[in-house]
Amino acid sequence: MQSSPAEDEEKDRLFVGALARGLHVLAAFQPGEGALSNQVLAQRTALPKSTVSRLTYTLTKLGYLSQDHDTGYYRLGLAVLALGSTVLGSYDIRRVAAPLMRNFAIQNTISVSLGMRDGTDIVYLETCRSQARVSVQLTVGSRVPLASTAIGRACLAIMPAAERAAVEPELALRHGRDWPALSARLQSAAEQYRVCGYSESFGEFERDVMAVGVALPSPVPGMPSVCLNASGPAFAFTPDMMRKQIAPALMQLARQIVP
Repeated sequence: MQSSPAEDEEKDRLFVGALARGLHVLAAFQPGEGALSNQVLAQRTALPKSTVSRLTYTLTKLGYLSQDHDTGYYRLGLAVLALGSTVLGSYDIRRVAAPLMRNFAIQNTISVSLGMRDGTDIVYLETCRSQARVSVQLTVGSRVPLASTAIGRACLAIMPAAERAAVEPELALRHGRDWPALSARLQSAAEQYRVCGYSESFGEFERDVMAVGVALPSPVPGMPSVCLNASGPAFAFTPDMMRKQIAPALMQLARQIVP
């Protein structure tokens, strides 16, 4: 019987559980939402409320959280912003990609994003929204699922076998009873990527969103894979348009970013 990630952590003598719990609290905050209570953070992290209270107190003292004086709720602090800026600044590929992505979004009237895997999510490093009146609302730092999005499927499709074998148990744990069917779709997505050079997700992550994704060659040995995603509303983009127009253009964009 395979052990759970939590059990594996307990067996790892180098693993610092208190640090991990603090980081889980920080990861519980989602883009675009307001301050959160200890109760909500406890629900999201599956940690006891008493533990969360000690962690939020400590994180506030260190500047990673700030507390609203009226409600007592917490929001991410400036120390997280500084840390995030340092992380983003370490990826030179963003400086190359950003102007090319802006041109792509304007020319194709579609939103485009650059992302990297973090666990069973993709985290957006750069986004350029379409200039259309209605566009997919994405921001830097947004997280989307690895298994049900075009960008995530592109990441999985080019992932080395050992890395994929390591992440699949995490995906199975995350998706539970839906995993067998989702796993079969991912196998089909990997074959599509091998044949066509792109992945797709039409209404699977969000019902009204059409998306295609491609992976970029790693510009630096050992650097995690970076992927691109083009997404637009279903009323404006049909599957045929995404496959015949947007996917080839996105593949060309990838070649421009990393020749």
